[in-house]
Amino acid sequence: MSKADDHREAIQERKRQERERRVQDILDAAKKLFFLKGYLKMTMDDIALEVRVSKPTIYQYFKSKDELFFSLLTPASEKTEKALGEIERNLLDGRYGSGSTLLHDIFQALYRVYQTDPDAFRILQLFQQSGMVWALNEDVRRDLVVKARITFAQGRSILQAAMEQGLIHRRDIYPLNDVVWALFIGIVQLEDTKSKGKKGNRFLKPTLEMAERLMIEAMAADGRGGACPNLEP
Repeated sequence: MSKADDHREAIQERKRQERERRVQDILDAAKKLFFLKGYLKMTMDDIALEVRVSKPTIYQYFKSKDELFFSLLTPASEKTEKALGEIERNLLDGRYGSGSTLLHDIFQALYRVYQTDPDAFRILQLFQQSGMVWALNEDVRRDLVVKARITFAQGRSILQAAMEQGLIHRRDIYPLNDVVWALFIGIVQLEDTKSKGKKGNRFLKPTLEMAERLMIEAMAADGRGGACPNLEP
């Protein structure tokens, strides 16, 4: 490769990094303004002012405010899908020897995704609770619904396979899957509300661990007295 080629590649890499930084700056500003003003009141002008760029610059990266927030919320969904996919593959490969370990890994996977971006999780829940999801344009709303359906379907598939392998007791997988999700999401929302959105709520982790233990005792074939490691920090 010639020096000219090296130079072109270096320039392209610099531009790629600059673009990634600009996109992240825009997303960070959108999160900040969401909590200050709310989704409906904040504008692309507000975001541009916060980032200190022109509004046309924002539109170079995002076609609309809805698309911007879709980009903000989707990474957590994709990480959840990836984590549950790994659990499902391990389960189908016969790598789980107990329901306790399986249920622990499910809770652990959800907790890790939450930890990667708690603000995005809070925003998504606020959208769903307040009905703001219906204020999004049809394409964005449909894409969010599709992603939610994928992760819920993964949860049902995992529970069904676990029942077939005798790892957990047989129950109707639809309400059971909803119970698992509701336990996790409900506890996170409750503790987040109690702490008024402040980071580092000391009750979140132990409360999730208790919910996990209760689920294991109720559902795992080896549940009573079975091993139940704590959530990782």
